[in-house]
Amino acid sequence: MGSLAEALTLRVATPEDAARVSAVLAASYGTLWQGAYEPGALDAVLPLVSRARPELLASGRYFLALRGDVVAAVGGWNLEDPATGLAQPGQGHVRHFGTHPDHLRQGAAGLILRHCLAEAWAAGVAEMMCLASLPSEGFYAAHGFVTLRREETRIGGRFLLPSLLMRREKLDERGI
Repeated sequence: MGSLAEALTLRVATPEDAARVSAVLAASYGTLWQGAYEPGALDAVLPLVSRARPELLASGRYFLALRGDVVAAVGGWNLEDPATGLAQPGQGHVRHFGTHPDHLRQGAAGLILRHCLAEAWAAGVAEMMCLASLPSEGFYAAHGFVTLRREETRIGGRFLLPSLLMRREKLDERGI
């Protein structure tokens, strides 16, 4: 198990990481979403949202933050809007971030997000969109995202979960 003394490293996720990614997402959402959503809603949606997405794992744009060999956080980005599957010129989307509760507030998710933003800016993206869970608003705001509006996200075709549509624009040539 990784210790805090070990530096965080970042690597591209692969389809072989699916079980490890799903474990981090389940621990993250199952812990951090408590109190933000109704318990019945959580029971219904957690099995659906905490599974690794094969298309993200195969994209080359999904990452693991590791402390030693322990996955501390996961997340990535893509060009396609997760709701429509369509890409808009100059727009990217933050995708499926999660931090294991044992590694909260230790820089793991921030490391991934900064890397995703730098990659997106280098690819010509001028704004990043994020459909954030209610408890993650502060994390994204601390990284320059602004809340545009509250939405109801349909999960599994049946369940509506309150979420926040957030946006971050490229601020300068360094992507900061």
